Amino acid sequence: MMGTMQSKLFVDRPNASLPTESIQQAVDLFRVHGALWIENAFPKSTIENLRLAYQKKYLRLSKKELRKRDAAVGDQRFMITVDIKGPFRCPHLYANEAVMPILRRLLSPELRIASFGSVVALPGAGNQAIHLDHPPLFDREADRLSAAGFPTYALTLVIPLVDLSPDTGATAIWEGSHRGNDRFDLLQRLMEKPNYSSAVIPYARQGDAYLMDYRVIHGGMANGSVIPRPILYIVYSRPWFRDGFNFKTQQPVSISRKQFKKIPKTYRQLFE
Repeated sequence: MMGTMQSKLFVDRPNASLPTESIQQAVDLFRVHGALWIENAFPKSTIENLRLAYQKKYLRLSKKELRKRDAAVGDQRFMITVDIKGPFRCPHLYANEAVMPILRRLLSPELRIASFGSVVALPGAGNQAIHLDHPPLFDREADRLSAAGFPTYALTLVIPLVDLSPDTGATAIWEGSHRGNDRFDLLQRLMEKPNYSSAVIPYARQGDAYLMDYRVIHGGMANGSVIPRPILYIVYSRPWFRDGFNFKTQQPVSISRKQFKKIPKTYRQLFE
């Protein structure tokens, strides 16, 4: 039976700056668990506007159109690079005041947005294969030797556009699996015979978000509801990282020159 996430942070006011001690608490929790559930990070009205915009542009696409985009990432599950325009260009979304100080401490003050998109699990979608988001940067032996102290090089901010529940499903996360000498053995066992008893699952609601280290073991759960389950993801990384594994055909970030010029100058380096 899956448990509840041990790493949680509650934001008193959406989009509000956090006290220094809360930022450090969040950083410490993330480093230990490889994941962090941030409650009340965004106003619910902001997320509802994103959901409506997403539904209008992307949920109308047929499965055939989605497959043409090379978007299929499992059973009834599609990954779509989102155009950064309209509500998706809002600084409160990609440079959230509560989240950014945590990201800068975990990654770098010069962090970048490595990819910006969505994954939607349609009604009836089965469990996703348990996986890592990226292969190890080094060979496995080097990864084993460095696992205890190698810092985070990329992480994913997941923003559900609908309330998550046991019916809609969410993401099963194996906390602490981003480090440790046996993590590849654990991944191999889970891939061969999925077992969710040691996983945790954040049933986040509109306005919540969660962070996942790029090295943490996880997998999307089945959608047993009658509605699609779209989530936005923004992958932040150290300046030198490029993800050539997940984006062989899809572009990781979609922003036109016109839309880029509308980004406040303070935040343009995130997209460069």
